[in-house]
Amino acid sequence: MSTALTLSTFDAPARPLNIPLPIDPPEGGWTWPPTSVTLIAGENDAVLIDTLPTVEDSANLADWIEASGKRLTHIFITHGHIDHYLGTAPLKARFPDVKVVSTAATAGFIAEEQKTRRDTTTYSAIFADDIVEEVIIPEALPADGRFDLEGHDIIGVSAGQSDLSESSYAWVPELSAVVVGDIAYNDVHAPLFESPAETRKGWIATLKEIQSRNPQVVVASHRKADAVNDADPLAKTIEYVELGDKLLSADPRPSLAEFVAQLVEANPTRANVTTPIYSGAVQGLQ
Repeated sequence: MSTALTLSTFDAPARPLNIPLPIDPPEGGWTWPPTSVTLIAGENDAVLIDTLPTVEDSANLADWIEASGKRLTHIFITHGHIDHYLGTAPLKARFPDVKVVSTAATAGFIAEEQKTRRDTTTYSAIFADDIVEEVIIPEALPADGRFDLEGHDIIGVSAGQSDLSESSYAWVPELSAVVVGDIAYNDVHAPLFESPAETRKGWIATLKEIQSRNPQVVVASHRKADAVNDADPLAKTIEYVELGDKLLSADPRPSLAEFVAQLVEANPTRANVTTPIYSGAVQGLQ
């Protein structure tokens, strides 16, 4: 076994969007949230958790990995949202020997997108920046989710519900670290537009299951670049989803403005107010 593992993040900024909603955008315009990807490195080799969707961010990420001096052996994709897997193609072009892996459920989501091009078409229209067009399907991990980094276990854990019906996370036992994709959000607003009431309960259950591991390090994909990667985002995302569920389940439901105001008031430091506005609008709030 090599020397101890290290964990580092590449932090991409918020990106401008062109969202076709018949309401005024927030100050600064519509934006995609800031996004981080995680590099787990040994002495010579490294594993990347997730990718980035824009052409520019993908190129900058590849440069960052190259500058690390590590050989990229694996890319693990946490779930089937395009901002997590679409940047695989440019990374494979730069690192042709890299192996792209995911859980079987995530591989199935991405295979379906390769056939339909539904999300790629939708997001290509709303991103102001160019996004990657090629979709690469990961290889499904074995049932135990294990893969190797210089003799250290990295484990892809199927987690079920988050803001998508099938999510997963990377568990790195040696670092007591979880890289959670979109299961938790760190000082960034969490989306509720794909989460009807029954799935919000499942999302909370997934967060509590991760808490039961007692991780010391939690890395969310959508986080402020200066956010601390401790376990707090798990509890705070539970609080966020519980508040969103309370508001969306109320009778009568709040107006869109009231919904956004209550989420912002309860979470004054969270970035990307586009997310609660869009979430409320998609959930039918006026």
